[in-house]
Amino acid sequence: MIRIRRLLPLTVAVTMLTLTACGGGGDSGPANPAESLRPTARSAAAGVDNVAGATASPECAAKVKTLRMAAVGTLNDVAKSGKAYMEKAHPGLTVDLNTTAPDYTALVQQISADRSAGRSVDVAVAGFDLLPVFARELGAQELSPRLLRASYDQRLLGLGTVGGKQIGIPQQVSSLALVYNLDVLTKAGVDPATLTTTAGVLAAADKIKASGQNVQPIDLSTGQQFGQWILNTLASSKGTPIQDAAGRPALTTPAAREAAAFLAKVGTYGPQSADPTQGGLLRFGIRQQTAMTVVSVASVAGGLKFIAGQGAKGFRAGAIPFPTLPGGSQHPIAGGNALTVLATDRCQREMATELVVSLLSPDVVEASTEALSYIPVDTQATSQLGSFYDTYPQLKPFLALTGSLVKAPVWGGARGAELPTALSDQVVRIFKGEDPAKTLAAAQAEAVELTR
Repeated sequence: MIRIRRLLPLTVAVTMLTLTACGGGGDSGPANPAESLRPTARSAAAGVDNVAGATASPECAAKVKTLRMAAVGTLNDVAKSGKAYMEKAHPGLTVDLNTTAPDYTALVQQISADRSAGRSVDVAVAGFDLLPVFARELGAQELSPRLLRASYDQRLLGLGTVGGKQIGIPQQVSSLALVYNLDVLTKAGVDPATLTTTAGVLAAADKIKASGQNVQPIDLSTGQQFGQWILNTLASSKGTPIQDAAGRPALTTPAAREAAAFLAKVGTYGPQSADPTQGGLLRFGIRQQTAMTVVSVASVAGGLKFIAGQGAKGFRAGAIPFPTLPGGSQHPIAGGNALTVLATDRCQREMATELVVSLLSPDVVEASTEALSYIPVDTQATSQLGSFYDTYPQLKPFLALTGSLVKAPVWGGARGAELPTALSDQVVRIFKGEDPAKTLAAAQAEAVELTR
């Protein structure tokens, strides 16, 4: 699946590169550029709002003195909101946060090492694809959706299930987006409304190529396992994702072959970036070398803000959900993360559950969406984000995807964790001109071997 690290908004990526090039930057810049360059950066009020059963019992509240939460570094602000609420609601309680892990794989390793050293973790954030690992190896507990607010969007709960059990509560949810340079499209006579299918994208690419603007029509990055994500999202639009209902690889279906044929054509327009952030976003947003590219929806608001802030050097930009195959419909593969409870002691578990519910409060979800434009998991938060979506109307179509998101594959077998990268490498081969059908056949054979 898409075990992707959360993409930095383009603004942050640009600043990081500038600081590196300048040997650390000047004194006038913020200590952490991300803090001032995100679409918004503010504290948020966490809480449980008297949700029945969500608050720990008086017995457990008096007994538990320490809770430990582990998350990736990009979730530090969210974790701090929960810490502030819990320590205020339960005087004498200390919530220890460990947010040093750079990605979810490193987080699993960190939690495992802590457990071996006798340091338990009560709450952890898991990438969707790693939820089975949290359930099988880290003892993640089954959670009851009845403890959630009525405003929590129940349509997303399936993304956090493992074997029919609610192991995680989705917290941040993403999908793929196609962003485009409207100025380039307009000069080429392309209507953005035609970009909803791969056929429309290829027709637009041909017009851009013929327009003499010296811009590569399209760039689809493959790094951070985007190659697999793109292939799977396209195949899913025809109802057949690259993992079948039994968990087996399904890379030679008609939909997968149609998706591969599209990717092969994309490769003829020019080199496709290896990294979505350091390659794809830079080529599109700064160097203006490409007319269309792929990003996670979490990068859209930051990228649009940066482009708009360039004034005369900028351009009009748009974003839409990643296109479907002709005749298909939007059933995009979801990315993101979920909150899990690892505590097994009854009282630790009650307090951990209260922390989880507090982290899903509408204000926290709202602030998180403002900072990183994920699809909100709370309907009240969505209603409170009116001004945000008025500022970034390009994000509104993604709200309609909530009910059609598809779980990303979780590959079994001793070497299943290698498969997302292996499949992304196969997409690279297609981009470079290898026969799509033969490459998919090789990918299927490799996938079967890795998932034995």
